[in-house]
Amino acid sequence: MKREQAAFDVPDMKCSGCVERMQSVLARLDGVQSASTDLEEKTATVRHDADRTSPDAILDAIETAGYSPTHS
Repeated sequence: MKREQAAFDVPDMKCSGCVERMQSVLARLDGVQSASTDLEEKTATVRHDADRTSPDAILDAIETAGYSPTHS
């Protein structure tokens, strides 16, 4: 297992419902070990197994959930 961390800016995350949705989306991704979101900073930080997922796959999942993330 190759553990990595990826950080994303999510400027359109605006409320606690967005945080809950983001946590739910990230928790369902294969290879994600943990995820934290910061509503005030509008960021998401994801620890993942690089052998099972990638920052691009995480970015795609966040986009599919309706947000406009960038890899920071």
